[in-house]
Amino acid sequence: MANGAKVVIADVWRRYGGVAAVAGVTIDVSAGEFLSLLGPSGSGKTTLLMILAGFEQADSGRVLIGDADMTRTPPNRRELAMVFQRYALFPHMTVAENIAFPLRMRRVERAAQRERVARALDMVKLGGFADRRPAQLSGGQQQRVALARAIVFEPPVILMDEPLGALDKKLRQHMQIELKQLQERLGCTVIYVTHDQEEALTMSDRVAVMDHGKLMQIGAPRELYARPANAFVADFIGDMNFVLARVAGLEGEAVRLDGPGGPIAGVARVPFAIGAPARAAIRPEDVAVGRVVRGEPAGLPATVGQVVFNGARTMLLLQLEDGSTLRADVAASDRRFSAGEAVRISWTPESAHVFEAAP
Repeated sequence: MANGAKVVIADVWRRYGGVAAVAGVTIDVSAGEFLSLLGPSGSGKTTLLMILAGFEQADSGRVLIGDADMTRTPPNRRELAMVFQRYALFPHMTVAENIAFPLRMRRVERAAQRERVARALDMVKLGGFADRRPAQLSGGQQQRVALARAIVFEPPVILMDEPLGALDKKLRQHMQIELKQLQERLGCTVIYVTHDQEEALTMSDRVAVMDHGKLMQIGAPRELYARPANAFVADFIGDMNFVLARVAGLEGEAVRLDGPGGPIAGVARVPFAIGAPARAAIRPEDVAVGRVVRGEPAGLPATVGQVVFNGARTMLLLQLEDGSTLRADVAASDRRFSAGEAVRISWTPESAHVFEAAP
């Protein structure tokens, strides 16, 4: 199969009336990279993908694939493959005929078609399904056929628009692993649209988080999770607690806060002034929960409001002194907590990301 091509999105804008669906987005995608465009509905991720495919035209900016400027090139001349959520298979064609369709459009010789179709079927683990029709296949099998059709003509770039969204959770998780393994074997570049944060973190080399047409942050999954650049990314990637506080002291990135019931230490992700309102973002798994020990001031006082057992983990819903709720994710093997129990909670300063207060 062909190696991937680099993709450059350079200051792309797309407006609908007074609304910027894509607002000055710049992303460099390396050859062979798996990049996910992640964001809520209306974030601009699908519009950006359609601009890459050529189905939408950018108002300004450029799109380069390999070394060629494709900004005004029609879709059929971009040599990209696209996989949709609804598969878009031809119901009257067999599996083999569906997969061979892009080869026929390129006038590939019949013997070569058969060879490539057989190879693509093997790659998606559907070797014995060539003569079936889409209606005879499960959802997961139909998605594999759509993937085979996308890879059969050896495109350097594959665009995917929520291709696993119609599958149930267990099958979707299985297909995530298969799809990533397939992409690594092919070496092609994949740009993948999803609103599912777990899917993006599982599959991607990098994730571009978008909101209201803007690129909020781009980076490796672990980087986005551990060092969110802003409150939106912190809240959108994984579960996050926000604790309202006020800035009491600053030393470089280290910040001291007056929180509900006591002091909080954290790391400032934006500039602050002393006395400014702020909010500390802490992952539930970073919250340590302990008994109240007489004479021990460490940690914020809280009350266990609810205990939710999730198998290997237990989620504690904790009430702080200001009435806000904070979640702690603890191992089920830890000591048991009871609703109404008074506790003290704490976390390391490095795990508390401090952002501006919500507008």
